Amino acid sequence: MNLRNYNNNPYEIIFMLRAPALLIGNRFPVFCAAATLLLNTSAQATEYNGTAYPLGLDTVLAGRMPPPGLTTFLYSSAYKATELKDANGHEQSGVEDFSISYEALAVCLDYVYSDYTLFGATLASRAAQPYISGQVSWYTNTPQGRVRYSGKSAGLANLAFTPLFMGWSSPRVHQMLGVDVYAPTGSYDKDRLFNAGTNVWSYSPWYSITANPIDELEISAKMLYMINENNRETDYRSGKEVNIDYHLGYSVNEHWQVGLSGYLYKQVSDDEQHGESVGENGNRGQVAAFGPVVKYQTAEFGVVLKWQHEALVENRAQGERIWLQAVLLF
Repeated sequence: MNLRNYNNNPYEIIFMLRAPALLIGNRFPVFCAAATLLLNTSAQATEYNGTAYPLGLDTVLAGRMPPPGLTTFLYSSAYKATELKDANGHEQSGVEDFSISYEALAVCLDYVYSDYTLFGATLASRAAQPYISGQVSWYTNTPQGRVRYSGKSAGLANLAFTPLFMGWSSPRVHQMLGVDVYAPTGSYDKDRLFNAGTNVWSYSPWYSITANPIDELEISAKMLYMINENNRETDYRSGKEVNIDYHLGYSVNEHWQVGLSGYLYKQVSDDEQHGESVGENGNRGQVAAFGPVVKYQTAEFGVVLKWQHEALVENRAQGERIWLQAVLLF
């Protein structure tokens, strides 16, 4: 999604179809272009305040490779925020009654090759196409009086694909490594307040791991580094980003797991426009999120329910996100 100059990453309620029950929650990136919102203020945190990767997505079983063959995933999510933070984590001045909400649906295809290996790793490829619907609104005071800005839009978001990623497995540790590519194919108009696409190429090397020190305990994480190209329509280049998704879960029996998941996000270089740093502190955004997770699974079916609350926010919207992840083996 793309909301001109302020957003929080896109979606996150996920339905996963045709994967083994073991892989419940192992979301291999559903990629959604970020929601963005353009305000006449200094805080932005990447152009449109968005990031290509849906923060907090790869938590449960983040390091587990899908089974051999084709796996189809369907993603659905919802997000809502009513606070907009500045570079110091305070309410953004000049913005009143801020609100952003969006829903997303995406289809993702993973294909795991059974006949090829590299450096002892299983190989796989992936592609994902999201559809996003959202809206944003706020008031600001002007010399002519109080003015309301609002916009809404719906459409296809950026296509995301991973030409090749690698996976290693042992009885207690599972790992994956790859590079995601986000193509600027989504619906975009620089004059809209909300866009489904970002009009920017982005690239993200990543590493994920799932460890089971004991049978009942799961520790999972995904670490990524985001590199953004220049937006030719606005001559704006968003800064580089670092994100860590995490999950800690305990299986109370063979079917139920409870735990904590979230993400830690930090922009590590300045936004630039026309070759110069933009805004206070380069518009560098940050956010930390946490919340409870419940997972239920059988041999053929599994469901994960996640809620994540955002805190320690700078140069971004601050909101709440619910995820539902389901997996069914056909």
